[in-house]
Amino acid sequence: MNKLKIISKFKFSKSIKNLRHFKIFVAILFFQITLNSKDFDLKSFICADEIGPIFEFSIPDMSKNLDIENFSLKIYNKENRNLFYVDNSKIKKKSSPIDRSYFFYSVIFSSKEKGSKDGYFEFFPPSHLMLKTHGSQFSTLVCWQP
Repeated sequence: MNKLKIISKFKFSKSIKNLRHFKIFVAILFFQITLNSKDFDLKSFICADEIGPIFEFSIPDMSKNLDIENFSLKIYNKENRNLFYVDNSKIKKKSSPIDRSYFFYSVIFSSKEKGSKDGYFEFFPPSHLMLKTHGSQFSTLVCWQP
């Protein structure tokens, strides 16, 4: 009977040691894992509506900071998509308030369309752009890498 108690205590203490080692292993593994967002800096994109392209741009290198950067934005004419002009625009890399591993970009540009003021859009890489149209209205554009 004593031998049985000793053996059962030994097995129990061995399983506790294994569980303790497993917990330490999981803790080390957990702290070693880091989540990095996909980097879209220095990538080029074309964004279009149902008719054709509206914007073409390359995101500048913003890996070191989230400040506003100047960049070139090619803006196509809405009536004739073969005509375009290049605008010196401002881009800001922003982090999502919910998920710090995801970044999106806000852009302010000068519109040369008749009666238009400065334009604004938010780009959610790699495929979604929300263009502010009138007041608080946004229209959606699809984007891709050329």
